[in-house]
Amino acid sequence: MTLGRKSGLGPGRVIDCAACGKPVTTHPMAIFAAVPAFVGGFVALRSGSLLLGAAAVIAGVVTMALIQTFVVPLVRSDSR
Repeated sequence: MTLGRKSGLGPGRVIDCAACGKPVTTHPMAIFAAVPAFVGGFVALRSGSLLLGAAAVIAGVVTMALIQTFVVPLVRSDSR
């Protein structure tokens, strides 16, 4: 599976594994990968600087994608 496909997965999205063809999804704890993006948005709302706010949001989204891609495990899905 490509890193792009894995980074787009979430606990509610199921795709077929490219290697075995069985349905896979991310672990339910993957929802916590969104915390850095939420914190970045909060910093953006609280900061008085547009540049600092934009940098916080971008850093949060990039961190979320990296966590989703490299830390969150794939699990078999029994929903299909």
